[in-house]
Amino acid sequence: MWIIRSIYLLLLGLLVFTIKESDAVSCNRDLGGGSLPRIQGDNGYRVRITGQPEFYNPGDTYQVLVQSTPPLSFKQFVLVAENDAGEPFGELSILDTRQSQMAEDCPHGVTHTSHIASKTSVTFQWLAPSETGAGCVTFKASVMHRKVWFMDEGNLSTRLCEGEPVTEEEVTPAFECCACSVAEYDFSFYGQWTVQTHPKDYPSGRGNHWSDLIGATHSSGYTMWEDGSYASDGVKQLAQYGSPVSLQKEMRLQGSTIRSVFKHRGLWPAVGNMTNMLMEVDRRRHMVSALTMIGPSPDWLVGISNENLCTADCGWVESAEFDLLPWDAGTDSGISYMSRNAPTNPQEKMHRLTATFPDNVMSPFFNTTDGELQPMGKIVVRRLSVMEAPCNATYGETGAHDTGDSGETMVKPGMDKHMDTTDMPPKKNMVTGRYVVDCMMSEWSDWGECSKSCGKGRMVRTRMVKVRAKNGGESCGPRKESKKCMMEVCPRDCMMMPWSDWSECSVSCGEGVQIRTRTMKRRSKGSGEPCGDRKEMRVCEATAC
Repeated sequence: MWIIRSIYLLLLGLLVFTIKESDAVSCNRDLGGGSLPRIQGDNGYRVRITGQPEFYNPGDTYQVLVQSTPPLSFKQFVLVAENDAGEPFGELSILDTRQSQMAEDCPHGVTHTSHIASKTSVTFQWLAPSETGAGCVTFKASVMHRKVWFMDEGNLSTRLCEGEPVTEEEVTPAFECCACSVAEYDFSFYGQWTVQTHPKDYPSGRGNHWSDLIGATHSSGYTMWEDGSYASDGVKQLAQYGSPVSLQKEMRLQGSTIRSVFKHRGLWPAVGNMTNMLMEVDRRRHMVSALTMIGPSPDWLVGISNENLCTADCGWVESAEFDLLPWDAGTDSGISYMSRNAPTNPQEKMHRLTATFPDNVMSPFFNTTDGELQPMGKIVVRRLSVMEAPCNATYGETGAHDTGDSGETMVKPGMDKHMDTTDMPPKKNMVTGRYVVDCMMSEWSDWGECSKSCGKGRMVRTRMVKVRAKNGGESCGPRKESKKCMMEVCPRDCMMMPWSDWSECSVSCGEGVQIRTRTMKRRSKGSGEPCGDRKEMRVCEATAC
């Protein structure tokens, strides 16, 4: 009997140990309790890692957020960090005890503290494993609001792997241009965004447009924008509001790093092309970047970044074409062309918009059929001329120069060239035998005030004749010069059309979204009253479950 009893106790101990081990990794994230429906997709909910890192470093800490896309909110959620085998990976910890706590039904997960309080964002801290070679982590979330819930699909799941250390041999050196000449190019933008090429939710009749385009030629030490970087304030202003003013100011602060800044008026509606923009490149400033906003949109752009026009044989590219696909500036969380303003906090890095990212059916680019997007436009650069220069020439003494809206070079002060002739011997006219007297003129006056108090005008400067030309001497030059000036834009208030009726609820069961829109009749200018939202969203509850 004692043998049977010993075996029984041994089996019982093993059973208890197995149950405890199973409990340690078991995780119930079914927020519906087996009775409420789980809906496919993410419905605008998402898991984010602050800073959008491409990989994690062993032993480092990261902030992980569960968020919604306004105006949606959520009440219940569970977040876990697991490896590919579904086991706990790293360590999640609470930052806000008012909104979150460790989950009872999921020992390695974090969850809500209240079933009632609505929220739009909750932040946690994740500590990566300290040992190297641990593998990848996937952050997964379940989110529920009222009678429907979502889990793991779309943006409710995000994966991060351990980074590989970069050795010196793997670092790619910056391209060094060996061209001695200066090249002039024509820069053109050709729009290809139409209801035929991009039919889904195309904002036809709702103010579709391209914003003002702005670009620059610059050195490799300057970056206007790029994939995986944070948008500057100037890029943000262009992406969200279509204004290039702040971005142009940022460029001017770069001094001789930039050679040319070129601009073109936008297209409203988004039909036609933006052409005849002139730009120059030299040995030190041989890169070109440009951007224009997709309008209307939350913060979407098309453009090129750090494209090199110098060739390995010390020459210049004859022509180049670039297809343009949409980019997200990472400053607004809107999901559709007409989304209401929803600032992204914290700001995300710039990233491509694709047919599957964001994984949300409300995105106008979402397409699981072929997975490819048609270009929204094309940029073409064509070389016009090459001006030879000595290889030891130094560039950048006068800094960047601008081209206007149609490519016209704008006058920049301080570029007049003078020749001192006081030490030159007097000359005689070979016919009359009299001494030749060249014209002598005073220095130019300062530029006068702009002729307009707002908008475009002209400003004038003058000089006087001190000695008139005699006996065939060099004649006098112009006594008056003018150039364009741009004062503050004349104010004009925005005019909006009436709101449309609210659309039907976006879902037939559970919580969805209703939308109403209005169009802009006339844009505001200067300090005029700005336009209001062109789209409003509100939460709706569909009862046909």
